[in-house]
Amino acid sequence: MKKVSRDDNFYFLFFALLGLLFTSAMMQQLFEGGQKMILALIIVCLALSIVGVNHKQTFYRSWYGFLLTLAAISGSFSFFEDYDLSLVTLAALLFFLLSHTYTALKQVMLTDYVSRNQIVGSVCVYLLLGMSWAIIYLIQIEIFPQSFNGIEDKAWIDNLFEVIYFSFITLTTVGYGDISPVLPIPKFFVFLESLIGSFYLAIMVASLVSSRLNQSDHQR
Repeated sequence: MKKVSRDDNFYFLFFALLGLLFTSAMMQQLFEGGQKMILALIIVCLALSIVGVNHKQTFYRSWYGFLLTLAAISGSFSFFEDYDLSLVTLAALLFFLLSHTYTALKQVMLTDYVSRNQIVGSVCVYLLLGMSWAIIYLIQIEIFPQSFNGIEDKAWIDNLFEVIYFSFITLTTVGYGDISPVLPIPKFFVFLESLIGSFYLAIMVASLVSSRLNQSDHQR
């Protein structure tokens, strides 16, 4: 009898994140000002990632659903002039991404069998790190509007793709320089992301190779 995996199906998360990255770029370029549509697409893309969560992990499914609902409601209220719940929306999205990062990292690192699903999961963790840091930067801009050169002081949803772009450029330590931190706290998070990005790749590759070698030894 085939053993049923208790891991999440990371393919759903992978394509949900790719969809979020692409749609945010498309909306930024082709539909500037469509804030309601962008928020709806963010919620839809992230909701698709929940489909891949193992059905036995009811706590995580409920937690993810609660965070997305909170982000959707608070984000909708922010479109009214008398309400600005941007920090609530961003905090909910950040907790959602960090929760996914934790569960994915645990399942990828604590495994003796390297499958395609685990490899996709390791890529998802990398994408989740970049997305999480993007939300962290957006929170900083909400609190300190002049945190970055190259990013204007406007609604977070209008800055979304620019901050995502900067986050992944920082995570990969490319650093084009078109966007740069100004204040000390943003600078701290920038170099912290650079360190995590470098160490994650080294540790993850070593871990996957080691697990693969152990797996080959057991099959002999």
